[in-house]
Amino acid sequence: MRFILLAALFVGLAVPAAAQLDDRLNLGGAAESYTALRLGAEPDFLAARTRADLRLAFDYERGRIVIRPRLDYDALGERLRGGLREAYLDVFFDRVDLRLGHQQIVWGETDGTFVTDLLSPLDLTEFLAQPFGDLRLGVTAAAATLYAGDWRATAVLIPRRPTSRLPAPGSPWYPLPADVLGVPVELVEPAPEDPTLRAAEAAVRLTYAGLPRTDVSVLWISGFNRIPAFRKGLRLAVQPTLDAALTVTPAYERRHVFGLTFETLALDPVVLRGEAAFHTAYLLDQPIEIPQTLGGLLDPDFQDAAARGFLVERPFLQAALGVERAFGSHLVRVQALGGLVIDHDDRVAQDRFEPSFTALWAGRFRRETLTAQVFAFYTPGADLWLHPALTYAVRDALNATLGLQVFGGAGGADPSLPGLLREPAPSFATYDRNDFAYLRVSYSF
Repeated sequence: MRFILLAALFVGLAVPAAAQLDDRLNLGGAAESYTALRLGAEPDFLAARTRADLRLAFDYERGRIVIRPRLDYDALGERLRGGLREAYLDVFFDRVDLRLGHQQIVWGETDGTFVTDLLSPLDLTEFLAQPFGDLRLGVTAAAATLYAGDWRATAVLIPRRPTSRLPAPGSPWYPLPADVLGVPVELVEPAPEDPTLRAAEAAVRLTYAGLPRTDVSVLWISGFNRIPAFRKGLRLAVQPTLDAALTVTPAYERRHVFGLTFETLALDPVVLRGEAAFHTAYLLDQPIEIPQTLGGLLDPDFQDAAARGFLVERPFLQAALGVERAFGSHLVRVQALGGLVIDHDDRVAQDRFEPSFTALWAGRFRRETLTAQVFAFYTPGADLWLHPALTYAVRDALNATLGLQVFGGAGGADPSLPGLLREPAPSFATYDRNDFAYLRVSYSF
């Protein structure tokens, strides 16, 4: 409650202040309250927070300065936190735009997964118990875009590898089991690397818009996986006090990604979109049998196998093709996705090819004051994510959303250590006990 008052004060001061500022200074933002209740025999709260976002943009003759601070009050943890979503400088030349600083880089538009959108890290601390748009974090980078007729070329340099934020141990979204045979499992993050050319990342995207109502892009990325992979394996450490712990160290491996994206309106009223990405070194599960007894953890053969890790690198091809059409005030979008393991062998747990499908329906009712939508993600025999929601526009800038998040799949009933955190996105089946309902009330200014 006290943070609701703080957010109201934040908005109340910002709005009249913006009206008195110079025309070159634009001030906007939003305040929202978000509550998520886990469903089940014993319901409990997954999230209860109030958030205030501010966007300050100052335009000058050849560019712009943008700062996006955020203030969060977590009612469950009784914590007040502040931070920056973005803080960057734009410089505009005749044919080149530069952007320097902490920024969000969005490449690709596939629903429910990330095919070529691989540059920005993710905030997985609460997984989907937050608006989907809040998953993406900013990355400190330098980006330059060159415009030449129907061509547009963008180059990005990231001096230091960013990593996604993981849930804390004890969180219902924590990807590792609390223990194996009574021995606690601990995640040990590697030491961060110093900013050097060896640790830097680079990306280039070339877009051609000369075809009728069609954009086509090719891209190249040399960087590291954003979501940690448990390649360093499982190690049993016995302390002098005879306390034992199983430690897992995530790995961030460099790989090269070659991608293609396109969007065309040439089939109007149908919109066709596609993405494809070839990874030179994609991390895939390999099966390691967890011992059934505590003594088995000390077996040299198991320790050797676990030390080598749960993952192997393989070339990998991922693609998505989507079709979208509007029917009056209704929108329908369906996608087919697939992942193909190149050089597949028996050590790789996944099938050579894994298909997935998504579907989205959204409609507006009651003079466009009520919006209903249903999104579904399905991988046959593996994953299910279902997200229905209703949004009511109380006033022009005030909206209330009531929704459900439902997870399921074959892998959720008996989770084991390998595969709990998959690249490039967590397995929804892992969280099949975390189905929840949420209420979001937001005010924009």
